[in-house]
Amino acid sequence: MLPGVSEMATTYVFAFGWLQPLVTVCWINAAYLVSLKGLRVCMVTMFPMQTPVWVHSSSGANRGCLGELSEQNTPVKVRGFLAGIEILRNILVAGVSLIICHLSNAAGQTVTPRSSSTNEWVFVSFPDFFNFDVPEPWPKWEPAIEWFFYQVKKENPDFVVVAGDLVDGHWWDSPKCIEHMGAIYYEGWKRRVERYGLKYYVAVGDHELGDDPWPSNKVVLVPHFERVFAERLCMPTNGPASKKGLAYYVVHKNLLLIAVETFELVDGKVHVDVGPEQVTWMREVLAKYRNVPHKVVQGHAPVLGPLRGRSTSYLMVTNGVNSAFWQLMQEAGVDLYLCGEFHAVNCLESNGVWQIVHGSSWGRDEVETMDYLVCRVTPDALHLEMKSFPMRCGGGFMWNLNKPRGPREIVTIPETTKVRGPDVIGTLTIQKTSVGKQFLNRTGCFAR
Repeated sequence: MLPGVSEMATTYVFAFGWLQPLVTVCWINAAYLVSLKGLRVCMVTMFPMQTPVWVHSSSGANRGCLGELSEQNTPVKVRGFLAGIEILRNILVAGVSLIICHLSNAAGQTVTPRSSSTNEWVFVSFPDFFNFDVPEPWPKWEPAIEWFFYQVKKENPDFVVVAGDLVDGHWWDSPKCIEHMGAIYYEGWKRRVERYGLKYYVAVGDHELGDDPWPSNKVVLVPHFERVFAERLCMPTNGPASKKGLAYYVVHKNLLLIAVETFELVDGKVHVDVGPEQVTWMREVLAKYRNVPHKVVQGHAPVLGPLRGRSTSYLMVTNGVNSAFWQLMQEAGVDLYLCGEFHAVNCLESNGVWQIVHGSSWGRDEVETMDYLVCRVTPDALHLEMKSFPMRCGGGFMWNLNKPRGPREIVTIPETTKVRGPDVIGTLTIQKTSVGKQFLNRTGCFAR
């Protein structure tokens, strides 16, 4: 018997009729789908040959499943009839499932792409998603995750960027442990994003390297952490020799995106920095594509401060604005540096470069909002909106390797938020002119 469906919902197939089975098939599947409520309807199996039936014939009544009725106990005509019913039932189930799946995901809303002009397009940024090892699926998170991805899809992005801390990454038991856990949690992370048809570009965070600090027993494993990240996330391999799949660039339409690794292993220690090899490579890339109108860099650790943080290690790039990394971005006219780590929104500008710290760690009591950046790209401007919505978490704590407490087992979105949608907490337009950049439409977090 299907869960949530009463005995009355059992399909009855009679040798003398055909209308009732069709009606009942629709009814049983509708009842099952309704019983799932907010859960992902696409998970419903169509149980093609497992529908319970009563078959009445002159020789008596037989009870079984469509796939179990044998030649000995079922008349030939009835078997043929049942085969026809089965084909019709599969068509109905597929149609009903697709329709209700769409309605469930839409949650009563209509998706209107933000950008329909061929001269503009969108990307979305949300660092530190999730910042924990979250199994896929995790039923008590999935409705909240689905709602969030639905908001992202509404923006109609060409791609999304995630500046590190996809996982918790406390996998320092051995190289084999890193490989095993990476196979589980990176692949689960990818399946979630790919399920919504989202192209993604990610950067390395401290949690992709085992999480700070890095005592001697962890430092020796950093190359293994980097290797597994590169193998599993499959980012472009056009970066410097020692950073293949870790640092890279992408030219998309009228925008250059560069991803850097803000962690360097030097003399047996991990430094929060973008080292000389990466800076030299960046300089060459920025020179090669100097005529690309818009330039965006993403990396995990911020450069400018001071910053407000929530549940963070407060990691920042060594030497700040005086670092070779930041000086190069200023010289080359980079527009945005997108970063995370602090799990809070901080928007700062220096010499024409906007550092945008954002993103949120999921499942933490002290991180009560999720923040993400929507960037609409036009030929002569970047139009930014920072969006935010509340999250609620509860229950016990999810298991994460080598961690006393993982994230909360339950994450939900308040019903009022589902109706209202996320809030816009700041806007900024970076307008390109013949005399340089203008910063217009500054509100909220961009006006502080």
